[in-house]
Amino acid sequence: MTTPSETPESAIENDPWSQGAVTSAETTLQAQMGKVFGYLKGLHATHLIDVGTKLGLFGQLANAPTGLTPEALATTEGLDLKYIRQWCETGCALELLDYEPTSGYRLAPFMDEILGRPDGTFYLGSFPEVHLLVARDYTRYPELFNSGDVYSYQEHDEPFLRGVAEALQTIPRMFLGTVLPNLPELRERLEAGISILDVGCGGGYAIVEFAERYPEVRCVGIDVESTSVRMAQELIRSRGLGERVEARELDGAGLPPDFVDSFDLVTTFLVLHEIHPDLKEAVLDQCVRALRPGGQLLLFDERYPSGPAELRDPSQIYAVMAQWYELTWGNIINTKEEIHALLARQGLRVVAETTFSRFYIVVAEKDPSKPA
Repeated sequence: MTTPSETPESAIENDPWSQGAVTSAETTLQAQMGKVFGYLKGLHATHLIDVGTKLGLFGQLANAPTGLTPEALATTEGLDLKYIRQWCETGCALELLDYEPTSGYRLAPFMDEILGRPDGTFYLGSFPEVHLLVARDYTRYPELFNSGDVYSYQEHDEPFLRGVAEALQTIPRMFLGTVLPNLPELRERLEAGISILDVGCGGGYAIVEFAERYPEVRCVGIDVESTSVRMAQELIRSRGLGERVEARELDGAGLPPDFVDSFDLVTTFLVLHEIHPDLKEAVLDQCVRALRPGGQLLLFDERYPSGPAELRDPSQIYAVMAQWYELTWGNIINTKEEIHALLARQGLRVVAETTFSRFYIVVAEKDPSKPA
């Protein structure tokens, strides 16, 4: 993400941040007040989803497509009826639940996939807890805004690190189920059986998903954060994948010698923006060194708006929000142009790119004639 204060004077005239303005359409005081109250509503909706997830209410409703009365929900889960009734009414007001007088409450369309089935491709039920954990950082913002200091991701406590890793297990499922069909060449490589290095593997969900989906694939995950690596190792053992999948903790000093020119595919899921800006080129260089000639790098990440005109683009506004809530971690979400420039400086050629929801996905290839 580049802002005018970071841009050389010679480039100002070509900098989109120095041109144009973002102005609101004609509105009213009442409408603007409603907008702010809408944002506050979102805070409480996040808590309502988190409570429903932790109490198993969405799961119960997913298993009862015709609906359940508050009495039935309260009895099944052994919960207080007056609280359950209000949870249901509020969920209906938020359009998470529908209501029928004869059958009670049922999940609104597609909410069974989104909130009711933890093993589903599009499950988001664990995301509210993560965002509530992230929100703890806001108590530090006044101090950090004054000092300019950073409170890095790795400095957070274990419940936070585990919560983030567990919530992100949905991301590789989304990639394999929805994005990969749009990348036919990469899919063919996976079906043929390749070796994969996942950089910033977190809890290991990507390497396990790849290995379970493609039995001929071998996967290695690496991370600098020890809690996540332990989670990945536990997951690998629990799935019985130890012969084809492993997770290692690296100290950031560089690739182990046996990694050089050893992988057909290097993947990063929501990792690039978490690498310190001064280290991104070095990390990408290590990714390229790990690739065999002709190997490919898959980046799955956020994409920051390239200029002010895109700040309110519905497809990019979440990247702006992610930059905000990860601001004091020292993270920088790059624009599409910055991502392409980073890849080009490593001698990588972009062979495919696509988008899914808020995410930007790029596949770049190493020169077949150039070993590490």
